[in-house]
Amino acid sequence: MRLKLLLLVTLLFGLFLESSAQDTSELFIRVVDEKSKQPISYATVRFGDTRQGIIANEKGDFRLPLTFKLQNRTVIISSIGFQTHTVSVGDLNENIINTIYLKTKIEELDAVLISGTRRKGKRNESKTERLSVEEIIRNAIREIPTNYPYQPHSAIAYYRDYQVVNDNYYNLNEGIVEIFDSGFNTNKLVYKDNHTALYSYDLNTEFYQDTLLLYSAYGKSKKLAGDNSAKLGIETLNELEILNIHNPIRNFDKNTFSSVYVFKDDFIKNHDFKISRITYVENEPLYVIEFITNEEAKIRYFGVGKIYISKLNYGIHKLEYRVFDVGRDFQRVNLTTHLKNEVSLKGKETLFEVTIEYKSIGSKMYLNYMTFNNRFLLKEPNPFKLEEMSFNSNDKRFYLTFNKPLDESSIKRKRNFKLYYKKKKLVIKDVELIEENKLRVDVVSWSAGEKVNIRNVSGDQFSCKLSRVKDILGGTINKPFRLTGYQFREFFTQEIFEDKTIESNLIYVDKTLPLSVSKLNEPSFDITKYWMNSPLKTTNN
Repeated sequence: MRLKLLLLVTLLFGLFLESSAQDTSELFIRVVDEKSKQPISYATVRFGDTRQGIIANEKGDFRLPLTFKLQNRTVIISSIGFQTHTVSVGDLNENIINTIYLKTKIEELDAVLISGTRRKGKRNESKTERLSVEEIIRNAIREIPTNYPYQPHSAIAYYRDYQVVNDNYYNLNEGIVEIFDSGFNTNKLVYKDNHTALYSYDLNTEFYQDTLLLYSAYGKSKKLAGDNSAKLGIETLNELEILNIHNPIRNFDKNTFSSVYVFKDDFIKNHDFKISRITYVENEPLYVIEFITNEEAKIRYFGVGKIYISKLNYGIHKLEYRVFDVGRDFQRVNLTTHLKNEVSLKGKETLFEVTIEYKSIGSKMYLNYMTFNNRFLLKEPNPFKLEEMSFNSNDKRFYLTFNKPLDESSIKRKRNFKLYYKKKKLVIKDVELIEENKLRVDVVSWSAGEKVNIRNVSGDQFSCKLSRVKDILGGTINKPFRLTGYQFREFFTQEIFEDKTIESNLIYVDKTLPLSVSKLNEPSFDITKYWMNSPLKTTNN
């Protein structure tokens, strides 16, 4: 007993030291909607009066070094649809997740515009604007050469890619990168001076790793495949290039993804639109235009989204696009019905999702962040199973060892376990997870009432039947398993350099190969100005 107590104290002390070390090196902040109390995804965090900053993650979380508190620095937090908020870092606490609340800033329209390219006759007009929805979007596309940079520039950013299965992160790779872009008048993928340099890139071993999930990368087919997994139409294994291809704003005159296709030619004709409200980003008014794929798109996949366009110069600040597999029996609804109750998409599988945001710096707009994920389906080649069952005659307990880590919630029901001695059922008292893939089972009567010399009992006299026990990926014991998950690739800008050309002394990544095989550069600047905003351990924290 004294030994167990000593081990417990040692473990708790170790956890305290680990927690203290983490708390004394970083501050943790979460950005939340003051009204709904929901996290604000991808809020922009700028450091004081500089152009440097980071982007909060999808749960509204971001990290700051403790030195910011010691220096009493300020951060300016902004997000589309919310009032900008300034925070003194010196007021934040070290040992908690600090919550920052933002107030909403939107305007409801007196009259909204609903419009689709299939409609004929009199143009719908707002009481306050004499432009149709299509004209606003058409103006935004036409003004891309004016609003976005045609000169060489670069961005230093935090990049990460990972898979999410059952709300857990897997195979999280992350690093600091610099992208060099010669301008919107050049092809992002093939132009000779559009390149990426890596300053750091590695697997974060604090998160789950599973080699099976590495096969979730895109294949070569452009279209959505028959098994409803999303595919890519270019032969590249480079994660950043896959992400870049799915940016229809940067590639407005190139083919991108389903329904959007060539943004300047196909986006308007393949969708119906509605202006739902006016919102703001740092006092700049934006049209919030919601859209849905129409029947002219002639695909069985159903896309919905929002596009945020400046009322001042038609700059596109943000694009959200989500594609669903709706099935062949799907009854298409119009935009008004969909936006009113969203019944059309309940229970539908998301095939892929893209969110892109640009921010104004000077007279141009630069990429602020981009996140893209696609669903993948994999047949598990090594199904979840019991590898070994043993009985310890000293402590009179059974030990079950599995080939994969267990989902702890699936072992809480004792009726999922049936143990037998000479085909006689034993009464189970308790089931406990002692290692990620190992259980300890206590029974009320290990011998089913028989008086037996325990030390003479052989292991083959025991047997078990298991049901509804699952591994952490969701596979059920002894059953074929088709894995469903999502592959994420995300880019978060930390600093923009408006007039920066490609540097001859850097090593650039091969655009056709994975980032993991690329060589790293020794930075010629203070790399500590940029850091990795690693997520919490699971997506539902």
